[in-house]
Amino acid sequence: MTPDARHTASATEDPHLPSQRYWERVRLLTGVLLVVWALASFGVAFYARELSDVTLLGTPLPFYMAAQGTIFIYLAIIAAYAIAMKKLDALAGKSGGDDDGE
Repeated sequence: MTPDARHTASATEDPHLPSQRYWERVRLLTGVLLVVWALASFGVAFYARELSDVTLLGTPLPFYMAAQGTIFIYLAIIAAYAIAMKKLDALAGKSGGDDDGE
């Protein structure tokens, strides 16, 4: 089979390839943002003693992160997700408000 024939055959065999790529990217984005969330939530608390010598705006880093720093990280995660999903939806040709999974 020639390379062109293989490409054409694979494209005709799986008509949902763009949809699969879309969902792979959505899962990757979600996974990366969940790792950031876990590090912000549990990483600083787990290493609080080791990080207590580091100061941010005059306060120890673990105290700052517990008081307000993680809230900023959570807001950044939400903003990053919204912006990235808007771009992914535009690339996939999905219109806003489509909840049917197609």
